Amino acid sequence: MTASIPEPGTADDWQQLIGSRVELRLDGRMVRTGEVEDATQDSAVMWLRFDGNHGRQLVSKDDGYQVVPVS
Repeated sequence: MTASIPEPGTADDWQQLIGSRVELRLDGRMVRTGEVEDATQDSAVMWLRFDGNHGRQLVSKDDGYQVVPVS
């Protein structure tokens, strides 16, 4: 297993982001923005709620997603 190096500005502790607005990125590209609804204690997965009719999505670090807090 290879360790991935997070991009500058990305957050590794997804549980601390619960309730925060974030950008979801994959391969360095922004996929969409949303609010972190919940995250597992080990920050391996989280539920991200999107604006509008997009609903929510289960996001996994194992799929290569990165999360950047939005101010």
